[in-house]
Amino acid sequence: MPVDPRKYREEKEAEIRRTYGEMRKRSFRFLFLNIMIVLLVFTFMFFVQRVSPQTYSNIVESLQLVVELSKVEYLAPDPIFAKVYIVNTGRRDKDFILSDFYIKLYSENKTVFEFSYPRAINSNVTGLGKRLVYELGKDVTLSNLEAGEYKIFVSCKINGREVRTERLFKYQERIDYIILSEPYYLVGERFTPSLLIVNRTKDRQKIEVVRVVWDFLGEKFQEDKAETFSLEPGGSALFSSKASFLVREKGEHEIGCTVYLSDGSVKVFKALVPVTSKHEEKLDNLEMNLEADDVVVVNKLARIRVNLINKLNRNRFLKIDRVTISIVDIGYSFVASSRRVFLPPFGKSTLIQPERLIFTSPGVYEMIVTVQSGDDKIIKKLSVAVGK
Repeated sequence: MPVDPRKYREEKEAEIRRTYGEMRKRSFRFLFLNIMIVLLVFTFMFFVQRVSPQTYSNIVESLQLVVELSKVEYLAPDPIFAKVYIVNTGRRDKDFILSDFYIKLYSENKTVFEFSYPRAINSNVTGLGKRLVYELGKDVTLSNLEAGEYKIFVSCKINGREVRTERLFKYQERIDYIILSEPYYLVGERFTPSLLIVNRTKDRQKIEVVRVVWDFLGEKFQEDKAETFSLEPGGSALFSSKASFLVREKGEHEIGCTVYLSDGSVKVFKALVPVTSKHEEKLDNLEMNLEADDVVVVNKLARIRVNLINKLNRNRFLKIDRVTISIVDIGYSFVASSRRVFLPPFGKSTLIQPERLIFTSPGVYEMIVTVQSGDDKIIKKLSVAVGK
């Protein structure tokens, strides 16, 4: 049957118009849906920023409320230290008004500390800098907390707009049993270990030891000696041992200690005993740094450690003849002599802890550390920042 070309063309054009019309309708519906989604998102963001910034933000006009903790895990009876800053995330200096300041330290069970200051304070902060607004633990000692998780909650108004933030930390309690010995030994030497018991709880502890068993390279030594220790929070006691072991070969050997207590409990722990054939007296490929257990502040004993850092990929067995620490600005000097330092590959170890070090004025102080071993010597200048 012959096909009418005109009719066929008209039918195809009608089919194309129907198809294109459906496509246009679907495109308009999809575009309308996208526009509605974008409008909803912008409406939600506007509502969040204008109606409830305290729920969703700790930043206003590039100024951020920040809580800095000295650490996130504490052991009793360590005190809690934290600092609250206004941080400028922008590059330009900013003036601001701080008001309605409030801080709370709390757990699930109770509130440990609260402080509020409603008055407004005018201040400023440099671009990309920070301004200290509060120090938790400076005016009141917060220590010996019950074990558990705690939060530090802070809220305030910056230029009339409320911000808030939280930081989480853990407070733990335990009793530590530590094996004490020299950092390392030479082949042919004898060593006598001892046991240090440390109370890291918030309460006084009564420890009754009835037996101690030492184990070194298959050789055992048992001490049936009853001793009772009454330890205050943070207190320690030394269990002196009569055990003596001959070091026969190089290497890192393991010593074990089993402590039997009067309540029937048993404590088992181990430590490594590094052994070498001779001392090392060259002080090359070493660095030094400072570590502080707490924030260093004026009129408080500074708990600082000077560490030696090994820059080599091998064990180091250093015999140190003399260590001198001086801080000229406060007329401080401290000297220690004849000590051994063991350093694992790329590791660090405490060289010295300065004693009776107290600063009376805030600032940054230069500490000069001089280490001597035989004819070799290294001198390092370290900075100590002291707060109010």
